[in-house]
Amino acid sequence: MSGPVLAPPAAAGAWPQSKGEGLIIITSLVDRADHAYDNDRQRRDDGYFHKDETAAFIEYGVSARDTLVARIAWQDVRRLRDASYDQAQGLSASEIGWRRRLWQGERLVLSAQIAALIPGQGENVSNQAFGSGDMAADLRGLVGRSFGERGFAEAQLAWRWRDGPWLDEARFDLTAGWRLTERWQVLAQSFSVWSVETDRVGARSYDQHKLQLSISRDLGRQTVQIGGSITPSGRNAIEQRALFMSVWRRF
Repeated sequence: MSGPVLAPPAAAGAWPQSKGEGLIIITSLVDRADHAYDNDRQRRDDGYFHKDETAAFIEYGVSARDTLVARIAWQDVRRLRDASYDQAQGLSASEIGWRRRLWQGERLVLSAQIAALIPGQGENVSNQAFGSGDMAADLRGLVGRSFGERGFAEAQLAWRWRDGPWLDEARFDLTAGWRLTERWQVLAQSFSVWSVETDRVGARSYDQHKLQLSISRDLGRQTVQIGGSITPSGRNAIEQRALFMSVWRRF
């Protein structure tokens, strides 16, 4: 990682990996839902949603300014809604991309990233049947700022283009981290997505907003992170609740 923030979770995101160094994050997640937000943002019963996922996220520094990123996830997902039942087991949308640091000061860093998303058998498009979806491209800007030796904040703003009949999306992610001690760190995050096109046949407009809280502990070159997330608001979206555990490993 380049920059003054040395906390491991800040080694991803706007801060690039050092040349020849990398990071792999393995995450196991349990995600459940039995309610959804309708078109009027009202919470209602909605059958059930069940997802177990194991994902690998990798970053590798190919130069002092450029970082290769990739993500792959294996899912077991089930969805019951009224008389409709959907189930899938396999890969969800996989991602491969390139991030470039545009500018870095003493405490601030600006980066840009472009990525391609390749559909799989599981979740590819929000609120659509498992396995449905085409290729997509994601372009995002990232800004990070450190606060002394203990804290940092990061924001990511993205536009996601989707092939086929699927709706393009805008995304906005926020992260704030604070190192409690030399080995312990707490992270507060939000993840928001909005479709940016009007309804199409078989593709309703939607938005979804998640809040996530986690704590991590350093164990040598590894970091163990545990946390959970909720979905406090949305439109035509599932009210998801999830617990996860991640292992970060530098190489």
